[in-house]
Amino acid sequence: MNILVIYAHPDDAEFLASGTMAKWTQEGHEVYAISATDGSMGTRVIGRTRAQVAEQRKNELTRAMEVIGGHEPIGFWFPDGSLSDHREELKEKLAYSVRKLRADRIVTLDPWLRYEIHPDHITAGRIASEVAVFTCFPLYFPKQLEAGLQPHQPQEVWYMVPTDRAPNRIVDIGGTFEKKVQSLLCHQSQVEMLADWFLPDADPTRLTVEEREQLMSAVRDVLRMIAGGIGQRYSLQLAEAFYAIKTGPGHFDMAEEMANQMLKEMPRDVEIL
Repeated sequence: MNILVIYAHPDDAEFLASGTMAKWTQEGHEVYAISATDGSMGTRVIGRTRAQVAEQRKNELTRAMEVIGGHEPIGFWFPDGSLSDHREELKEKLAYSVRKLRADRIVTLDPWLRYEIHPDHITAGRIASEVAVFTCFPLYFPKQLEAGLQPHQPQEVWYMVPTDRAPNRIVDIGGTFEKKVQSLLCHQSQVEMLADWFLPDADPTRLTVEEREQLMSAVRDVLRMIAGGIGQRYSLQLAEAFYAIKTGPGHFDMAEEMANQMLKEMPRDVEIL
């Protein structure tokens, strides 16, 4: 199976799905990562340039994918923070990648999270979902067919950490949790930027040597707490959660589930006409 994981930023899936990605590579699946942006806003250190940050984050993602066991990452490197300004080009590039790699499954960020405030996350998830639906149609970017590609449609889209809905895919990552930790630690710039999340009293702009050492342990503890919390609900030690939907005609298979969800959320106090 060819699996395409579509990031907004170079570390997104390492936080949310790298245990699953590592498990898939161990099972013999082909796992590809696409970073839509260059991640060049990802620092709280004054004095660094966007070019410096982008180069560091590109290298971090490359090392992380080596840990996971996937292919060398594909970067579109649109400017971090303004992905929505490049929607059409993003569509075309993602359609090209889906068709060229013959992606069977797309994994991406959930753009419909109720309190998702990052515009890059929303854009990446929405465009990835659209592309998954339309790449089977020859009139969707037809010049790609003239260049030798063929229409192709992924079977499913998996959304990472579906906090607004009950997950319907739980992956046991007990055997790949260490790869998850190590892949995230490859993103040193982001671990340090979020240092005060892992270590409440730390200042991300001036970490001491001792705090950097503590940070490595704190990252492991936080990831274990999250994966353990998901896993215990399903009699697993460590797990990651997803919400998967089918694409194309197969999405009608979910009609009953969607109807039940709608009925559950419909208020009783309404005006009947």
